[in-house]
Amino acid sequence: MTATATLNKQRIAGSLCGMMVGDALAVPGHWFYSPAKLKEDYGEEIMGMMDPKPTHAESMIQGMSYHGSIDILHDKAIYYEGSCAITTKTQSQQPATATTGTTEEDDIQARRDDHGNFVGYKANERVHYHQSLSKGMNTVNVCIARLLMRYIGKKNQGKQDGYNPDEFLEEFQTYMTTAPNKDDTSQITSHNDTYLDIYLRHFFTQAGKNDGLRLRDCAMSQRDQWSIGSLDGVVMSIPIIAAYAKEPESMVLGRVVEHHMLTHRSITVTMVCSVLVPLLLELYHGADLAETLERAIAKMRPPKCTGREQRDSYVHHQGPGNIPKHEKWLQHMTTTDEDFLELLKGFVSSSSTDDQDLAGWGDRPNSRFSTACYCEQAFPIVLYLCYKYKDDPRKALAQNVMLGGHSTARGAIVGAILGAAHPEGFPWVEDLAAYPFIQTEIHNLIKTV
Repeated sequence: MTATATLNKQRIAGSLCGMMVGDALAVPGHWFYSPAKLKEDYGEEIMGMMDPKPTHAESMIQGMSYHGSIDILHDKAIYYEGSCAITTKTQSQQPATATTGTTEEDDIQARRDDHGNFVGYKANERVHYHQSLSKGMNTVNVCIARLLMRYIGKKNQGKQDGYNPDEFLEEFQTYMTTAPNKDDTSQITSHNDTYLDIYLRHFFTQAGKNDGLRLRDCAMSQRDQWSIGSLDGVVMSIPIIAAYAKEPESMVLGRVVEHHMLTHRSITVTMVCSVLVPLLLELYHGADLAETLERAIAKMRPPKCTGREQRDSYVHHQGPGNIPKHEKWLQHMTTTDEDFLELLKGFVSSSSTDDQDLAGWGDRPNSRFSTACYCEQAFPIVLYLCYKYKDDPRKALAQNVMLGGHSTARGAIVGAILGAAHPEGFPWVEDLAAYPFIQTEIHNLIKTV
């Protein structure tokens, strides 16, 4: 990006719209680690906004729990049975009989998910992560990004810098503790999503302890919890990049790190932000997409752990929480010396390449990257999809969904990148459930730039 490059506010608007679209499009298929199972429920391709089905064969919610004193689950608390599930769901099971041919162990295994975690429910009994949302609505994580957009649009009026992390966190707490209205699709006062990531459940557990902690001291660290290195922490910082796009790259990155640390104290989240900030800033200033992507890709090194290796380690240990702590740390932090740009170009140029060869979990024996939520795995998939389908945002977003895994956060960032490059005629924008409200939010934020 040259010093004289002109900031294109239409590209910023396209980027923010793209973020919403990529997330909302992926809601029905979110966290189907098996594309085959995803297709059983939603067909060969998701090519438009859809309602999620009530159940989800790979959902883990009913094996999760929240014990904080601050009510953030509201009417969704009934789904978070947590560790109670293994006792309540197996005590009534009987040993094998001549008529059933099943054992208690068989039943326990049927109630595990594809990570090896005990969920307590069989596949056809598991509630969908987003069963409370309707088509075109956003996940809670993108709703929090929208909250940040509204906050910045209000505090930075007159092009003043009024962002205050403590004040934003107060609004964040109010938003999360407001009881949902299932008939309100604007998602402005509450999100009404069913699934809350571990970072949210931990944050409000800490906030409710009344031990003098400030809200900005309530975030979990990747050093203590491996799953905090999630791509969601990056998504929620995109409005910061947009709002401060006229500042030097180093200053924007500093602001982004300050913001993501409010909820995600993660080395890998910072790592991705250090690549995404200059990528988006260049696009906001009119740079060529292919060249910008190549510069971004060249900054990365692939993780040593492949998608299938990660999946097999989870199953072997009967859940990632049972992997020894340092071994799990290295799984996320160890990279190879491979040239990432050459690796992706090889996948893109090969006529025999299926996208699942690059990104998968269990359906393919040799998928290079995991479709799980972790930054070091998920962001390379984002860059691949943007690079391969750089001229076709519709195809890029559809392929993102059908790869499965953590498709909402990946979709949000794919949408943010391609929306900046193709701000006119971006697909599915008007199908967003809160489209008129989102238009106003984007308009108010861009006025502050």
